[in-house]
Amino acid sequence: MSKAKEYNLVHITTDGEYKTPLVASQLFDQAEFQAVNKQGFAPTQVEAWTIGPMREYFDEAAKTKINELQLRCPHIKVRMVNGIGRLKMFPAYPLLLSFRKRLGEPPVVYHCRGENAALWAARLRHAFPGDKVVLDVRGYWPAETIYKNGVEDPALAKGEDLAAFQKALHFLKYVVSIVDAVTTVSTSLRDLLIKDAGAPADTSVVPCCIAQITPDTRRKEIRKRWGVADDEIVLVYSGGTAAYQHLEDLTIPFLKKVMERNAKIRVAFLSSEEEKIKSMLVAAGMYSDKIILKGFPQKEVAEALTACDAGILIRKPTVVNAVANPVKIAEYLGSGLPIIIEKNVGGVADVMFEQSILKGIQIATPGASMDADANAVNNWLEENLASKRELARAYAENVYLWSAAINVSRKMYENALNK
Repeated sequence: MSKAKEYNLVHITTDGEYKTPLVASQLFDQAEFQAVNKQGFAPTQVEAWTIGPMREYFDEAAKTKINELQLRCPHIKVRMVNGIGRLKMFPAYPLLLSFRKRLGEPPVVYHCRGENAALWAARLRHAFPGDKVVLDVRGYWPAETIYKNGVEDPALAKGEDLAAFQKALHFLKYVVSIVDAVTTVSTSLRDLLIKDAGAPADTSVVPCCIAQITPDTRRKEIRKRWGVADDEIVLVYSGGTAAYQHLEDLTIPFLKKVMERNAKIRVAFLSSEEEKIKSMLVAAGMYSDKIILKGFPQKEVAEALTACDAGILIRKPTVVNAVANPVKIAEYLGSGLPIIIEKNVGGVADVMFEQSILKGIQIATPGASMDADANAVNNWLEENLASKRELARAYAENVYLWSAAINVSRKMYENALNK
């Protein structure tokens, strides 16, 4: 078989995920870099398709979001494809066939965010046998299905939870069996997919990445506006208040202990849920003028993070959290923040601990004491923090930028096309 020299690339998402900031950065920004970067095994054309219910076609908010994504990613074509559920999503498939035909003769690689997206691509592959389907697994969905019910380990699932887990795992196994390649976000998740879902040994790993490194251009200005002194150290939590973030039971109590040990420590919470976080802080007896509580539009968060000195990521080391790779890691590092992180969370490389970019703590284990880790974190913050911030940016530039990560995906595309 002759080797493929030309191909087109289509990223597919379903279930309304295109509306979220996460998917804007993880799918659409990724697609934009694939279109802009012409070095190596680059696609000829790049598109992004969002497949959903017919009501979205008439929804002004949905249309506005698609227009925003098109402006955000001017070098790709963003298409909204809709169908009626009771009519088996007609006319979505005829529309997809039409869009595929417009891409012409070169084979198409469909990079599918999740199993449902991959099923649509597999249908198109029947009509265009030279096309290839890539399944992008962003988390261990079978375990996440029951995690929301409080079941932290599938081994503990019973009754309806066990049935739900097994159903989701069966679906994942099926989709893995019909696609041409699999990619995921961490080596730990890759290993789990190979073991539990039959993923191929050459499953590739591309972490949740960011579009660019954010310099310290406005660091001093922002710190001054926040009333932060030059010798103060700002620890930051950026994100929402979902239960898996463990704000009330882990993050806030731990930060309180860190602050009690060092008068120079201040804590910032950057979130759109300011009132909820404020109530948590008040309940913990922690709300004071030492706390910075701000909400920013998504596009301004990275610059706000540069005013801080270290990020916080504390979650329980459950199966779900152990293999996930939160984009928060890349966002912190890209803004020059080393990270205080619960060990065995985030699917991160050991070298990051060795370089002191990450400071591992273990406060989520039953019976663990926060005191020793609070002391260790304070010592870590006093040791060459400026150097740690430089190392964080350097590591992000090498590992967590789309400009670098897309080359891993391109090698996967090439291998799939040449099978």
